[in-house]
This record gives sequence, C-alpha cells and structure tokens, in this order.
Amino acid sequence: MDLTSKVNRLLAEFAGRIGLPSLSLDEEDMASLLFDEQVGVTLLLLAERERLLLEADVAGIDVLGEGIFRQLASFNRHWHRFDLHFGFDELTGKVQLYAQILAAQLTLECFEATLANLLDHAEFWQRLLPCDGDREAVAAVGMRV
Repeated sequence: MDLTSKVNRLLAEFAGRIGLPSLSLDEEDMASLLFDEQVGVTLLLLAERERLLLEADVAGIDVLGEGIFRQLASFNRHWHRFDLHFGFDELTGKVQLYAQILAAQLTLECFEATLANLLDHAEFWQRLLPCDGDREAVAAVGMRV
C-alpha cells in the first residue's frame, strides 16, 4: 500500500472515531482541522521524505515583539523533549508549531498522541502570545472538530 493510501485510511479511521463524516488528503496531499475555533492544524504528507507533517498556527508574526523570538528559539533548542519545533510562515505571516511522524511509525495511536501533544502546546503558546484575531482564514479551509 502506498503512503497516501495509508494516511487516508488512518485519517478516515480518526474521523470515524471523533464523529467527523470524513477526512482525507486533498490533491495537494493536505488536510486541515479546526479545533475550538482557536487552533488550526494542517496535515501535509511529505511522501518523498516518508513523513506526515502537522502544522498549527499559533500567532501572527506582526503582533509579536522581538523578545518573543528568543523564547521560541530557546524552545526549539529543546525540540527533542517535546518532538515539536517553531517556525515562521512568511507567506501567511504566522508563527507555527510543527510536529512530524515518520511513515514507519504512523499508526492511529501515534497520530492521536502527536496531535494531542501539538494541540496542548499550541494552546499554551496561544494563551502566552498576543492574539491576532485572524482565525477566519483557517475556518474557511478546515474541517471543524
């Protein structure tokens, strides 16, 4: 079974477990979820690297002061403690928190644990960082959970 089929089967099982009608990757190997209208998570299959990437928007870059970048860099230095790291999407202007799952480790249990870890940390950092109030863009493209 190819990796796209494996991920789609896993996402369908996850959707059924949490009461969504369906969930699968689109033609660009992406899927989106919105949790509590606060945290948007994008799933991106990187088939050539044999991994599933999870991205959560945390805050707008333009609303953060320079001091916060030191805290984010410090968190990244210890990425191995949480299996997460921060990045910046200049196209969307967002600070994002990333997690990844290797294809060899991709099970429903691993996916749910990784997603829960990502959501816990994203919500923590959203409370800590200023809110930019721009959640409509995520709501328009994602599946509400």
